[in-house]
Amino acid sequence: MKIKFNKIEISIIIVLLIIIIAIAIPVISGKELIIDKFAYHTIVENLREYNLDGIMRIITSFSDTITIIGMAIIFTLGFLLFFKNEKEAASIPLILIIITLINQIIKHTVKRQRPDGYRLIPIGGYSYPSGHAMVSMAFYGLIIYIINRKIKNKPLKITMISLTILLIILIGISRVYLGVHYLSDVITGYSISIIYLIIITKILHKLKLFP
Repeated sequence: MKIKFNKIEISIIIVLLIIIIAIAIPVISGKELIIDKFAYHTIVENLREYNLDGIMRIITSFSDTITIIGMAIIFTLGFLLFFKNEKEAASIPLILIIITLINQIIKHTVKRQRPDGYRLIPIGGYSYPSGHAMVSMAFYGLIIYIINRKIKNKPLKITMISLTILLIILIGISRVYLGVHYLSDVITGYSISIIYLIIITKILHKLKLFP
């Protein structure tokens, strides 16, 4: 099976791989990154206030396991009921399962500890890369892909895609704000998932399993 990527896709993959490598080297070496210091100072030390805490908890809940599973079930059923396509429906949970496995493999290989500062929510496990960032980018990125291909109304399409992108960005910020991740965890999670989505959608489309 031969998969072809256009120039834009190749450029995106190369840039993201450079970012991933540039972050991974100091993380594996146990060094502190400048972007993490800057993010902690900007987001945690300067932005934290009582009124924002609840909002950030709500935003981060959109990337919680239960929320993602619930929404995945809704979208899967939607494909079955409205598009009558069992193959496309089955691809949605498959995409999420694979990215979750990739995240856990990297986490338990690198074993980076979470930030030591005050955490606003209880959480265990390792920090790098952010599972919430990876899964939310994979899931909501997949929604963007579906919207782009299925929605014909251009203003509606642009609005839905813009709001979804905003949600993805806010989820990443919320993980740093709540003190459970470094910015480098979030950036790496996003980068891996974007590369993953480019590749997996190409493969599934080639196999005629996805729109």
